[in-house]
Amino acid sequence: MLSALKRAVKNPYTFSLISKFFGVLVGFLFTIFQARFLGAEIKGQVATVNSIVSVTAIVFALGIYQAYPYYKRNSNEDILPIFMKIAVFLLAIYGVAAAAIILLVDLSIKYIAVMILTPLLVYDGIVSYITLVEEPNKRNATDMLVMLGELILVVVLWLVSEPSFLIGIFIITAKDITKAGIFTFWWRKRIFVHSESIWKWLPKLIRFGFFPMLSLLMATLNYRVDVIMLNGQVPDSAIGIYSVGVTVAERVWMIPDAMKGIMVSHLAKGKDANETALVIRLCNTGCLGLVLAIAAVGQPFITWVFSAEYQGAYQITLILLLGVFSMIYYKAIANYNIAMGKQVVSFFLLTASVISNIIANCLLIPVWGIYGAGVASVISYALCGLLFMVFFRRTTHIPYSELLFIKRADIEKARKLLGRSKANMGG
Repeated sequence: MLSALKRAVKNPYTFSLISKFFGVLVGFLFTIFQARFLGAEIKGQVATVNSIVSVTAIVFALGIYQAYPYYKRNSNEDILPIFMKIAVFLLAIYGVAAAAIILLVDLSIKYIAVMILTPLLVYDGIVSYITLVEEPNKRNATDMLVMLGELILVVVLWLVSEPSFLIGIFIITAKDITKAGIFTFWWRKRIFVHSESIWKWLPKLIRFGFFPMLSLLMATLNYRVDVIMLNGQVPDSAIGIYSVGVTVAERVWMIPDAMKGIMVSHLAKGKDANETALVIRLCNTGCLGLVLAIAAVGQPFITWVFSAEYQGAYQITLILLLGVFSMIYYKAIANYNIAMGKQVVSFFLLTASVISNIIANCLLIPVWGIYGAGVASVISYALCGLLFMVFFRRTTHIPYSELLFIKRADIEKARKLLGRSKANMGG
């Protein structure tokens, strides 16, 4: 038992799965205490800032960090100092630009927070990815500890202080600032190592990262654009309620998020598209059970756990659950496309989905408010899932009937799939 545990901790794949499930659990507990502490209005304000920054941080990182694995593998030079210098350079440039805009332009407090946080999140994104490539276990262990610290922080603040917007912003950024500080400390000496000029590297890194950045941006917008577009059209308290409904509904995606990594590993080792079809069937079946459970107990659960202030989130959860299965197809097939070198196709399919999301939000939010945003997300998710499923069917010729729910023959396949994963990860 002890030796098996040691092997699991040492293996980056197994430890990544452990850290993912730990992150989901602790993250959900954090959301509960954050929502109860801040209240719906401040929770909505913080959710708006968080959604905007998740987009701006991707755009201004320029996709640079996604080039790190490629150049580490194919460059004769030690590229870690180059990437760290670029990270520090971007932090300085964006920090100065943000300070100038804040001083010269009359901004609301939400957008001041966005200006301050964007450079910090760009920097954290780069150094965190470097650390993930260089020391995956140490990065994942640090993530777990910092997330636990974040949970303890919000519980302590809940007990000893009064909620405010500034405290809410501090809560959601403390984790990223802490991680960035730790990783910078680990690589501090490498920043000053002599290397080629960053001006030589920046253009080719930006070119390399352009399409991966756009794909990540489209995926993020598909999840975040609703909250961004609700800003200014509904009260902040309504956005807070909506964000809780989204959080509960997205718990269903624990299953595909956990299985897609195993699937990609098997595809890289020679498995074909039938492996992806199997994963889709398994995820659909497992998620069906979670959807039914959430629908059955969601109302009392939300009221009891998040407080009565958020009871309206249950209706949002029910609406979003209608789109859950569609996104299983996206999550599985998009990763299949990456393994097959077809990520550009995924970008265009995602772009169509995001455009539909924006149009639907423009039409439905003025009529139905947060419920309109929920319906718009379902429409976008349905289109996204349909596009990926049709593309997958046409390129693999796997029948649509093979992309539904688990069959009797799949039970033995699932047992072998999980057994093979354990063998791969333990060896």
